[in-house]
Amino acid sequence: MKNFVRSVCRLIDRNEPFALATVVESSGSTPRSSGAKMAVRRDGSIIGTVGGGLAEALACKNCRAMLEAGNGAAHLMFVDMTQELAADSDMICGGGLSILLETVEPDGLCAAAYRELDGLLRRGVRSVLSTRYEETDVWRAVNHMVLKDAEETEPRFENRGVNMLFLEPFIPPAPLYIFGAGHVSLFTARVGAMVGFRTVVLDDRADFANKDRFPEADEVVVLSSFDGCFDGLDVDEDAFIVVVTRGHLHDRNVLAEALRTKAGYVGMIGSSKKRDKIYASLLDDGFTQADIDRCHCPIGLTIGAQTPEEIAVSIVGELIKARSGAGA
Repeated sequence: MKNFVRSVCRLIDRNEPFALATVVESSGSTPRSSGAKMAVRRDGSIIGTVGGGLAEALACKNCRAMLEAGNGAAHLMFVDMTQELAADSDMICGGGLSILLETVEPDGLCAAAYRELDGLLRRGVRSVLSTRYEETDVWRAVNHMVLKDAEETEPRFENRGVNMLFLEPFIPPAPLYIFGAGHVSLFTARVGAMVGFRTVVLDDRADFANKDRFPEADEVVVLSSFDGCFDGLDVDEDAFIVVVTRGHLHDRNVLAEALRTKAGYVGMIGSSKKRDKIYASLLDDGFTQADIDRCHCPIGLTIGAQTPEEIAVSIVGELIKARSGAGA
């Protein structure tokens, strides 16, 4: 969802109107469940998906017609995915989808809400988008309200006849804290963002740690020092920490602080020789072997990676493996 919101905001920044299609209810066997989203542009190109096949084709057709009409309307459509219709569209389904369609103007309330959602997701703040629709001559959205720190975890749709209410939770993905802003970090942040992590890059060099260098990162933090580098960070069990600073001493200090957090994954780049020296130093400082065993080092899957790009792929591959729980 983070990447979808980011892509939608790019359309808004380009002052481009589009239509949103969102699955609000589903029954039986359907390709996507409630909350699946798709943005449709005037040329018919799409971002995201509501399941492909018949449902997606009908949603695209209706969205383009709404954009052509330009009256700011909303529309609730139902697609009956019976076995017969599903067979005709080469889909194995047997249920139904209710899809809510809404046109979005770059200067409208919906666009403003998505800009706010993007900022909250970048900062790791849970939120819910509450949208109310009323029927006059046509259905229209009458408000879009972003509720911060909301506890809602599942989409909720209420059709009251003369008005509709849709609550959409936007839950930030697992955070990936990358300490160091060098070449490996550059590509690790890029690949990490691509596969859905909330990426945060931290370094003590402003000429390396900046948004121009890391445009895909959710946050870029310039530290005064690597000492106390976790101050102000809310690192929980779902967090991933990657240590790729420019030197052994910085790596050692960041790792020491990382092992004091509740992070579910801690990894450090480096050779076995470097690793053993750092581990010995930490043990001398009172860390236990159980603490040391939390660290993945050398970090990354064994794929023969050599270049910064290849190393980034191996690192993020290991992060995906840990996130999915696929093996030790």
